[in-house]
Amino acid sequence: MARQRGLEDQVLTLSDSEKEFLNAWFPHLESESYIIPPAHMDTVHEELFYDRVGTEIRLLKEIDESRGVRDTVRIDRVLKIVHHCMNQIKEKATKQNEVMVCLTQAKCGLYGADSQSIYTGAAARNMNSDKAEPLDLKEDFVDILVIHRHYGVLMAAIIPQTEDDPLAVQEKFRKAAEYLKQARDVVRRSVLDDLAEQPVIHHAIVLPDTTRRCLEEALRNLSDLQELQESLSVEPGRNVSQVCLCVDEMADQTRLDAWWRASLERNEGGDPAMNAATYTQLVARFSIPLTTVELFLSREPRLQLWTQGHLVHAVGMEHGRPMSCIALFPQQFQVLEEPPDDDDDDGVRILHGPTGTSKSVVLILKGNFLLRKGCRTVFVLQTSNDGAAAAFLVSHQVRETAGQGAGSVQLVNMAGVRDWRSVWTEEGKKKVQAGVEELCQHAQTHGRVHILADEAECDVIAEIYRALKQRHVRFTMWAAGVKLDVPADMERYVRYLTQPLRSPPAVVREVEQAYDMKRGTVPAYTRPPVSAPCDGPPVLTVGHYGDDYSDRQGHEGDLTWRCARCGELVADMLRDLRVGCQDNAPHGQGGLTYSDVFVLGLMKCDTDTTDDHRLSPAPFIRGLESRGVPTRKVAHNDTAAVKQLAEMTSGPTERAAGRGRDEAVTVANENTVWGLERHVVVYLDCVYGDIDADATGRLRSMSRSTAQVIWVKKVRK
Repeated sequence: MARQRGLEDQVLTLSDSEKEFLNAWFPHLESESYIIPPAHMDTVHEELFYDRVGTEIRLLKEIDESRGVRDTVRIDRVLKIVHHCMNQIKEKATKQNEVMVCLTQAKCGLYGADSQSIYTGAAARNMNSDKAEPLDLKEDFVDILVIHRHYGVLMAAIIPQTEDDPLAVQEKFRKAAEYLKQARDVVRRSVLDDLAEQPVIHHAIVLPDTTRRCLEEALRNLSDLQELQESLSVEPGRNVSQVCLCVDEMADQTRLDAWWRASLERNEGGDPAMNAATYTQLVARFSIPLTTVELFLSREPRLQLWTQGHLVHAVGMEHGRPMSCIALFPQQFQVLEEPPDDDDDDGVRILHGPTGTSKSVVLILKGNFLLRKGCRTVFVLQTSNDGAAAAFLVSHQVRETAGQGAGSVQLVNMAGVRDWRSVWTEEGKKKVQAGVEELCQHAQTHGRVHILADEAECDVIAEIYRALKQRHVRFTMWAAGVKLDVPADMERYVRYLTQPLRSPPAVVREVEQAYDMKRGTVPAYTRPPVSAPCDGPPVLTVGHYGDDYSDRQGHEGDLTWRCARCGELVADMLRDLRVGCQDNAPHGQGGLTYSDVFVLGLMKCDTDTTDDHRLSPAPFIRGLESRGVPTRKVAHNDTAAVKQLAEMTSGPTERAAGRGRDEAVTVANENTVWGLERHVVVYLDCVYGDIDADATGRLRSMSRSTAQVIWVKKVRK
């Protein structure tokens, strides 16, 4: 950052690299507010287990506070509350056209490599860093820093875990006030010293465990209240408690607003020292010295989580893990470890539950177990037209995770047994009979046959089960599905997996509104034993204005996928998430790639579909590509392309292997990728006449997301 001093004015410029950082982190700095990090993510505790053949499996468990992680739990709780409050303030400020950048985790010891605080870190980066003495404070305060476009700078100290005792509050309050005074002095001398007119620095104290009554009693008995008032820059005549936010005010929007106004908006006309150039300078000076955020006990404990794109990537990595570091709830692990019920049980399990409850993962682990135990071949069955991707995924993952020297995996296609009326055809019956014959021959040669079937058709599985039983074949059969009408003679084999693991809560709430879940065709989700590390990025929406609008705002067609403007708006959102921009990954942290994105709906993606066909997504694709987003259209009957997608679902490492050759956003019918997942899913809804495909789209499309859903939604009058 170049600084040139003059007697009357100054010239402050940003280097090209600084501009690049700001454009990546804050693409709409002049018009939008930002909270850093964009969400709080709780620490997740995992315990390592091994199955009977030594496969490593992680179990997600509640953190036991008696095991030395009490401080982690405490800080997680406090930061989550504070982040929620600041987000409420940000939303209201946005409605009032106010702009600010808020850092909610400027915690001592986390800012920069060696510095103790955000303020020392910012000072060390600037020219006069020799003046930037470290803040020598032992208390573990957590800081909030707000840079407001009109009102200047707010520094707030959070005092967590103070018992509701006035004497304890007094002691903590004194230390926090002294800390803020030191921080203010550091910033004025070493960060703002070259400005002709320094912005106002406001102070506040947040007490997420202290009531207003207790605080007032503590302040009433302070002998050095006037000195503390000066430390907090509170004007004479004002009550110092006005700049304090207590626990009983955090859930009250009116009282939260009152604290915000008292802390920051002391000058109704704003701070005269704040202008566009100064605002940009302050954001750069405080943000570019990288802040790190503590995440996940099971992972690298300090990850950078700055932008919304980083959040989507981090959430997607947690919910959409590769098999090499997969984590399960105890519910799924117990199904794997459960012994046969009795002597007549041939090792049959039918996993039933809503989408994203790790049914596929359990099948893969079971296949891995069978191969590592010594079985020669595992047969993976495709029993439905929409089950190709899932069958490819399971067969690929079992083969890859079992390692070299294990047995083989053989895929058997038994799909397409019914006609359009859902009646079994003669050809379908012959296909199943041929498959059963192949399984019986293997059992005759090797003594037993082992079968896996994901996204299974229950009547096909039942037919195979009965045929094998009738021929006295010894077999292991594990099947999984979302909508299963299990016959009575197989009900004892059903195990319900209902705890959501693939998607964050924000996505799960949308999927729960699906028609099939509301009417009970698909089992309901149950609450997992461990809270998700983050609620997840909120669902983003793009409004499509159909034929019934006179002012269509550039939109065309009545269907979302027939609109190039919708494609352009989605491309802009992907750009804001920095999809495909690897330069936004400081210190090697991965970013979102185009291969992390699905565009799904009821459109038809056959390669021979013409542009004027109502089911063709060609206009939407044109909109994406006009903004520089590469696309790949995958037809439902393109077996090779579906197989490639399934093998890329293995995780970010596998997807990275294909970069350059096939780095593109996948556009497909929602049924084509049933069983696969991606970090970002763009859902193109279908509302046309009396047709409302949203009833199925939530279940078939949104549930594919491990992090972010972008909903292109027809606007209704």
